[in-house]
Amino acid sequence: MTGPGRPAYGDGPPPTGFGSCGECPYLQAGHVRICHECASESFQPPNEPDCPICHQTLRDGEPTCSNKLCNDPRRAFERTVVVGVKAGTLEQGVLRLKGGAYGWGMIFARIILGHLHTSPELVDGVDAIIPMPAYLEPHQERKGNDHTGYVIERAMAEDNGNLPFVLDPPLIEKTRATPRMRDTSSLIERRLAAHELYAALRVPDPARVRGRRIMVYDDVFTAGSSLNAVAKRLKASGAAGVCGLTLARARWR
Repeated sequence: MTGPGRPAYGDGPPPTGFGSCGECPYLQAGHVRICHECASESFQPPNEPDCPICHQTLRDGEPTCSNKLCNDPRRAFERTVVVGVKAGTLEQGVLRLKGGAYGWGMIFARIILGHLHTSPELVDGVDAIIPMPAYLEPHQERKGNDHTGYVIERAMAEDNGNLPFVLDPPLIEKTRATPRMRDTSSLIERRLAAHELYAALRVPDPARVRGRRIMVYDDVFTAGSSLNAVAKRLKASGAAGVCGLTLARARWR
């Protein structure tokens, strides 16, 4: 057993460190707490003062966030929970998962679980935790094509805390491919991409959404345009509230 101040691996060998997970003795039989504590040592947390909505660092003398969406009264999501800043090994891991290095999905699932188990107040009142919806062709599998869904799938397999994950059947789905938000470079382009995303989303069964508070997981948060489009569609179908869960908060360019 572990106690206050004692590492999660007890008397066993220490982890190899975040980024060297393939050689770690806890890769296959590791506990969520071991992976979370190991990874957290290398994370850059959001700095203070930061925006309470998106956790972007406020610039010197800046009373409010420069992210226009955070100050928009029409914003559909309440806020996003942020695990770390998109930098270093965390950023590299996100890119590698998107490139097909599926092992990162298991590591990220443990990090997300550890973050939520360590701070249970983050999910107070949350009725469902879902992935950012991705479009899949009929023949495509989630693994390798839907990285956010794959992380949630792995989290469900390893969770022993009864967190309210919902994956299949989905609460919301994407019906066609849309422009990637990471390929946009201006506010106008992000708004256009978000409009197309909103039009491509559908809620198969509004009764499963109505009156519920929903947390949407995504690997990266930059301006929040994708999360806002999903939140708008969920709320249009009766959701009581929507918030985000972000693995890596991108810095402003």
